[in-house]
Amino acid sequence: MMRVWMAAMGGEALYEQDLPGCCRRSARSFQGAFECPVCGAMWQAPPAVEPEGCAFTEGGPEESKGAA
Repeated sequence: MMRVWMAAMGGEALYEQDLPGCCRRSARSFQGAFECPVCGAMWQAPPAVEPEGCAFTEGGPEESKGAA
């Protein structure tokens, strides 16, 4: 499974295999966040994302009636 890391300050997201070599070595031993001891870059795991509801399939009975 490929893990994704986000830069703590810039929002850049990279797969673990695409991190700079020094950061990649450190990422293997951390789960949530880490600071690379070589270059000082700070990386964190991305926040969990919950899918949004579908407006066409969810809603109350009043939403099923109405204009198209």
